[in-house]
Amino acid sequence: MKIVKKILKWFLILLGAIVAFILVVLLVIRINSSGDEELFLDEKGNVLPNSIAMHEDMTINGVPQRITIRGKDKNNPVLLIVHGGPGAPILPIIYKLSGIDLEDIFTVCYWEQRGSGLAYNDSIPDSSITLAHIVDDGLELSNHLKKTFKKDKIYIEGLSWGTAVAAYMVQKQPELYHAYVGSGLMANLSLSEELSYEFAMSESQKHNDTISINQLKQIGRPPYVENSKNSVTEAFEIERQIVMKYAPIKLDPDFNFIKSMFLDNGLTFKEKFTDMINSPESYYPAAKILESTAIDMNLMRDIPELKVPVYILQGDNDHFTETSVAKAYFDSLIAPSKKWFLFENGTHGVQVEYPEKYRSIYINEILGK
Repeated sequence: MKIVKKILKWFLILLGAIVAFILVVLLVIRINSSGDEELFLDEKGNVLPNSIAMHEDMTINGVPQRITIRGKDKNNPVLLIVHGGPGAPILPIIYKLSGIDLEDIFTVCYWEQRGSGLAYNDSIPDSSITLAHIVDDGLELSNHLKKTFKKDKIYIEGLSWGTAVAAYMVQKQPELYHAYVGSGLMANLSLSEELSYEFAMSESQKHNDTISINQLKQIGRPPYVENSKNSVTEAFEIERQIVMKYAPIKLDPDFNFIKSMFLDNGLTFKEKFTDMINSPESYYPAAKILESTAIDMNLMRDIPELKVPVYILQGDNDHFTETSVAKAYFDSLIAPSKKWFLFENGTHGVQVEYPEKYRSIYINEILGK
């Protein structure tokens, strides 16, 4: 009986310690959840006079979308970041903590597209979440940035799915842009997926990874179809997880996405937990809604020419947007000027893998400083 009481006593002490730890963690997160963007300060702690650090849920073409704008000097050129996915917005703090911060040389606008992010709500009909609408939203936003910051043109960078969105935007209104930058170029997703699947199967067989081999056989070769075990979205996720096993994005060991998200003052406590953690389907419904659109995206077919300078940043081991397909499109693309930057041993996240090279390309090549 004494042993039982002793075990119960230590169990309660341990449980109390765990509860106390969780409460402390939640308190720390709560303290760092003001919802206000971190300001740019000088050495004396004063706000830099011409800086900007803000976010807003603005209505673009009748639909709420969130934009975050950050920069040390509003006189700098404007850069619009078009995120990937579809439906995968990027938190600005990721750029800062991974060393790819461009906010000292640009006024950077991080745009959460319709059907993605914290401005989304269930009142927005799924039928309005289309590529055509997203492209028009991006053009409306580009004009807004031009007028707000009194610029003749802005720069645009697309990431993965965003490379295609940005390309359609530039094709439609090239006069808005100084240059097009594509990272993880999604040139022809259908062809890319076939090669990606072959890579995943080949690596799994090479490593005698029977679990992955069986998973790949179960979902079948792309284009994926709905079956009794997996949806199309789930098939993509299964294949991507296997690709990540054999071509993982190489992150700095000190770089922790979860920690950075929870300690980002730009998000409120509700946004971190209720919106992003508890309601992922509401946070990025575009992922499922636009999957068929994404698989049909083919810049080789749709955009043979861009009338602005083009810069492509690609990892040589990118099996999300296959590098061979991206290079074939780059070689065929007609543009006033174009440059191809290959990142050796890079995968689908060259910005976070090689932040110094990424930044130097912007400074020395794109801006030409």
